[in-house]
Amino acid sequence: MEKGLTQERLAEKTELSLTAIQKVETGHSGSRLETLIRIAAVLGGSLDVLVDIDVKGEKHRFGQEAVCLLFHDKTASEVKYAIAVMDSIFKYKDEFLD
Repeated sequence: MEKGLTQERLAEKTELSLTAIQKVETGHSGSRLETLIRIAAVLGGSLDVLVDIDVKGEKHRFGQEAVCLLFHDKTASEVKYAIAVMDSIFKYKDEFLD
């Protein structure tokens, strides 16, 4: 997922701090999902590739790629809002789904 960006430029494009970018790159634990989504969206890749995990099943991979494509041209504020909405949906889904 190499794009030739410096850490500083990636931080600027994702509207994240340089420290946040450095923590992700060096593999420090505790990176927020929102941070990873922002980076994947800017780099044009999927989350499983960004975090180097093996995802089984095309359905799951398609979902990740769809989310990255959806966020690709959005601002950091729009991504943050969308993540909050999705989080709320998943918190309350059991009340509405059988």
